[in-house]
Formats: sequence, C-alpha cells, structure tokens
Amino acid sequence: MEFRNHQGKRIFLLGVNYWPASAALNMWTEWNPEEIISDIQRMKKLGMNCCRPFLFMPAFVPGEGDVAPLMLERLDFFLDRCERQEIGAMPTFIVGHMSGEDWNASWSRGSDFITDEKMKAITRNYLRKVVQAVKTRRSVIAWLLSNELPNYIGNQRPELVTAWVKEMIAVIRAVDPDRPVSVGDGAWSPEITGEPSAFLLRKLNEYQDFVGLHYYPRGLSPWQHSYTTAFRTALAREWKRPVIIEEFGASTTLCSEENQAAYYRNVFYSALINGAQGALSWCLNDFDFPDKRPYSHHPFEERFGIIRTDKSLKPAAKEIAKFASIVEELIEYQSQLSDNLVGCLIPSNFYYHYPYLFDPDFKKWYSLYLETYTLLKRANLNVRILFEPAQELENGGALSHEMVLDPGQIPVLFIPRLKLLQKSTHHILTEYVEKGGTLYFSFANDSWVLDWHELAGVETDCKFGVPDFYDSDSLEITVKENWGQFKRGQKLQIPLNSSDPEYSYCPILHTSARVIMEDSYGSPFLVEHSFGKGTVYFCSFSIEMLALASRNEQWKIVLSNIYRSIHRTVYPNPLFAIEGDGLEMGVWKKGGDYRVIIFNHSWSDQPGRFYINSDNLSIASASEKYSKIDDEGYKLSLKRKEVMILSIVKDVKNANVKEE
Repeated sequence: MEFRNHQGKRIFLLGVNYWPASAALNMWTEWNPEEIISDIQRMKKLGMNCCRPFLFMPAFVPGEGDVAPLMLERLDFFLDRCERQEIGAMPTFIVGHMSGEDWNASWSRGSDFITDEKMKAITRNYLRKVVQAVKTRRSVIAWLLSNELPNYIGNQRPELVTAWVKEMIAVIRAVDPDRPVSVGDGAWSPEITGEPSAFLLRKLNEYQDFVGLHYYPRGLSPWQHSYTTAFRTALAREWKRPVIIEEFGASTTLCSEENQAAYYRNVFYSALINGAQGALSWCLNDFDFPDKRPYSHHPFEERFGIIRTDKSLKPAAKEIAKFASIVEELIEYQSQLSDNLVGCLIPSNFYYHYPYLFDPDFKKWYSLYLETYTLLKRANLNVRILFEPAQELENGGALSHEMVLDPGQIPVLFIPRLKLLQKSTHHILTEYVEKGGTLYFSFANDSWVLDWHELAGVETDCKFGVPDFYDSDSLEITVKENWGQFKRGQKLQIPLNSSDPEYSYCPILHTSARVIMEDSYGSPFLVEHSFGKGTVYFCSFSIEMLALASRNEQWKIVLSNIYRSIHRTVYPNPLFAIEGDGLEMGVWKKGGDYRVIIFNHSWSDQPGRFYINSDNLSIASASEKYSKIDDEGYKLSLKRKEVMILSIVKDVKNANVKEE
C-alpha cells in the first residue's frame, strides 16, 4: 500500500497533529472557523500535505444517543477547508486519552470501553455516522480508530482487544471500503517495545492497513535517541504493513528551539532513509491557557508546537518546508537501493511470553537491541530486523509467522547475546551458514547454544550457574593479524563489569577456529569459524551488554569497527559506501541518476568518507562540504545533525548538489 493524494499522486505524508491554539482539545465546542482556515492555509505554505485532527468523543457523542449533528457539520467544514488546500486528513475517532489525561464521556459512568456491549453499540453507531457524513470528502486520506487507546482502556486481554479492533474496523469498512484504516494505538506493542501489552501488532495487522508509530524517547544515550526512529521503523516494517511516524515531537520547555529543529530534521531523514511512508509531528501550535486541563497540570505540553503563541515560526517549522521540497523531488525516484544489507535477529521472547523462562530477571531487551542496532548503524550498515517466530502455546504451538534466512537476501546476520532461541531456529541458523551465510553472535551467560564446537569451533569451560569474570575494570585485546579495519599487533581496551552475570565472559579451553583477536590472558576474544559454505564469528564476551552499560564512546567505535569488518568480508566493493561515526546513508535511483542522502546523527561535527565504486559515476558538482581524495573516495565534513544530498550522475553537466 502507498499513500496517494486525491489526484492519485504517490506522496510521503508530511504534516502535523492538530489542535487550534485558542481551544486545543475543546476545538469542536469552542469553535473558531477563521482560526482553523488560517491554520490550514499555513500548513499548506509550510509544505505539508497531511494533518491529523481529533474528534473529541465527549463533544461528538454528548449523550448515550445519536452523534451531535452540529459536530458533524463542523467536521465537514474542516475537511472541506483541507480539501481546498490539498491537505489530506486522518480523522481520529476515539480520544479517550490526550496530553497526560484521560477523558471519559460523562454518560459512560465507568463502563468498560472494550467489553461493555452498550459501549460497543454506541461506538459502532458513532463510527458509522461520522464516516457516512464525510466519506465523500477527498481530503480524508485514512481513518484512525483512536489516540493511544492503551492508556485509556487499562488492563485487557489481547484476544478481547483484537476482537474489538476487528469489529470496529469492519464497521468503518462497511461504509467506506476504499480508504486505509489504522488503530492509532501508537504501536505500543510487545513487537515494538518488548513490554507486555494487549495490543499485539502481529494480530492487529491482520485488520489494519498501516502502522502508526508514536514515541518520545528519553535516556542517557544521544546515539540511541537519534536512532530510535530508524529502529522502531525497522521493527514495525518487519510485520508486513506500511509504517508512518504518526506522532513525534519535542517541547521547547525541555529543549532549545534550535535543538527542537535538529530533532525534527533527525526524525524526517531517519524516516525517509529507513522506509517509513510519512511523518507527522506533535503539533502545529503552542498553547497559552490560564487554567485549562490538561495543560494546567502538564504545562510543558503547551510548547510542543512549531508556531509560537504570537504566530511566528519556530525553526522546526522551517525544517518542514525544507524537507517538503526534497521529498517532492525524491517521489519521482522509484526505487530505494538496499545495498550493504545486514540482518539483526531478535528472539521471540522479546514479544512473546513463554512459561517459566530461564532468564526471568533480564528486563533490558529493548535497550539491548536498540544499542546493537545503533552500533550497527554507526558502522554505516543498512540493517533489517528479523523476528524469530513465536511458538504460540495458546494456539496449539503454531508459529506466529515464517522466517526464511536466505544468504542471497541477508548475507550477514548479527545476533547479540545469543540465548533463548527455539530448537528449530538453531537448525535454521546452521542451514543458513552451510548455504553460505555469515553469522556473528556474542556470548550470553547460561547461553542455549546446542553445539558449541559445530557452531563456533570452540570448547568452553562454562560452569552451570556460575558466571566467569576477570578481576579487572578493563581488558586489553590484541589483534592477531590484519583483518578488516584492524592491523596486526593493534591493542584495544574494552571496559569490563562484574556487577551482573550478564557481563560475564565465555572461558575457552580449545578452539579449532581462526583467532582474530585474543585477550591479555591468551584467551580468544573473537574467532572465525568456517563450515559448509559459510562463516561464523563468535565473540567470547557479551560485548553489546558491556556497551549498553558503558559511556566509553571510544570502545563503542571499536565495536562498530568489528561489525564493519565482518560486513566488508561479504561486501568488499558496494556501489556506494560511507564511512564516519554516525553517518547514515540512503540511496535512490531514477534511470541512470542517483540521489544519496547522508545524515549526521551526532551532536558534534563529523568527518567521513564517501566512496563510489564505479568508473562511470561521479558527484555532479563541487562543494566545500566534500573534496575528492583519490580515484574513488571523497572526504566529507558534516556539522551536527546536518544533511547532505548528493546528485550522482553519468553526465555531470546538468546536475547539482544540495546541502541542508
């Protein structure tokens, strides 16, 4: 599925979640049509093609009976004005949660929204009447059931939520079978967050047409923060539905306006490069209310807008306009290349709970995989997330989906902290390597590797229930021979941590594998083992766990270089290659021309190198941001959160370079 405007043209959805500044969530009852017209016109001027209005349910269904006709008239007015400006709209029906507070209709009297039959009948009637009233409006680009419903409905059983979603989407489709529908839950599902939820993405995707991500990342790592958009997009795309960033943003009470703009740039280009089909920010306007809930108790919510209360533009608004012009050009490029592709396998227990897990206290799954993904991206790799199928015990042990590991499609596969994989997955991994795949995995305490010698070529000295540690805060690693990014005799320092079994190492008694790196005690640190047509790389430390616990960026660069070196054994000469910590690249093609987008994820200036492995292609024109260093390579320099867009052609006379 692709999003298209009412003229049938393929588009990248770009816009905002919308409340007017004068009323916010009381938009429909404190009606100000002149302000709404002005806001929609401003959206258009800023290059937007989409907005997400909220149909506040207490206003639209003021009693247990019918939908308020006046609200339907006002909705039709809003959609008409969007249509005149060629702005698509994604009406959101059930606003039970908004901006830090839940909002019940007074007549609901605490009824269970999902299971109460009377509530369901009211909801069905509400959906039907709204869709019937405005379905002829060309501005409606999609329907959203809710806004972050998991916050509103409390604890529910997954099968009840899935049945409710199926029923309500069927009501919409019965009236309007042609437009896409999505749940609007923010994709706060175990498949995305690794946390328990009744909203199972793999189940909901049987009924919804696309996935809408909501997130506001906060944490200690600026790298994890920067790559969250790419990571969550990669997680969601693997479940076979188009993905949009349905809601993201940053309040300028929590950051500077300039850094809000940098974050917008970060999200836009991450979404574009990693295959999302749209990005909608929270939100258009700042607010300033003397005492209006929820802003009275969540005052930071008043400053998420890109338009200040005096109607002047914040820098983030200008980022939308810049991005809109770039996306408009790239829409004509029909294919995004997937060169340099590697896989990262996530075990099924990330999103599915098995009884009596052997690993009950480990709660850092999401952080571990985000850290690993971030390190792979910092190595300039194009990463596809693969999910191990879950054996769903409640369904007779049936698998949630099929996983095919084809070395021709995924030549390199990374598995951090290999543990808790099902028996069938071990067989799949063995076959993958035998057929020519390259597998990397790192050690995990109490690891469930069925045959160490076959898979990694090592004989371990692991003890049941007793982890192994070195009595030191750091460890020196020696490179045994020239390999990838490393030189023979090179010394590396890695941080150690003895506070938890998760940071332990694998003592090795003997190895038949090639030792690439060894520690200062003479034990293998990284080995290369070949069998069949493929290769296995094994690291004897849980290095991704050590990276997660460390703020040592120099060590993380070393780890990224290990990933890059493994990758280069399979991809020695990709058509385009980028080197530089945190530089992410996307490539689009039209005919014989290419557009390459390079984004700097760092909060500091970053040098880098860009390579074209073809005698027939070159960058179209000169720029102070890069310089040619040899027959293939270019030296780059990008400021923090900066974007570079390169035109690469066979005939350089008619092309140019854009920098944002």
